[in-house]
Amino acid sequence: MAELNSGQTRKSAYLLVLFQALVALTIALIFWATLDVAAAKSAFKGGLVAVVANFVFAFFAFRHSGAEKAELIAASMLRGQSFKVLLTVILCAAVFQQEQTVAGPFLTGFLLTLLTQWTALFFFKH
Repeated sequence: MAELNSGQTRKSAYLLVLFQALVALTIALIFWATLDVAAAKSAFKGGLVAVVANFVFAFFAFRHSGAEKAELIAASMLRGQSFKVLLTVILCAAVFQQEQTVAGPFLTGFLLTLLTQWTALFFFKH
């Protein structure tokens, strides 16, 4: 299997984030068509929490490249993961502070959008 260079890896990470945004939008449209606007907005907000957190991780994780920068890359990935978790908690708390948030669709949007990163290997073959 051929190794990816850092540019291809970075591009793939951002494509995954874009794909997750499309999944979040699709989920919101399904909730809008089957339930109501409040459920659709909640589902979209849930998806956006996952998208924003993954974008932050991708930004930090793929800032550096090169074998000589291995320690810097590892530190960036750890920092990105830490920010991702912290941002996820903060954004979830902010969304649940809003009265119109519907918990079920929010969690569905969040979890289904999050699941797309686990299925990325099936969609993004290099």
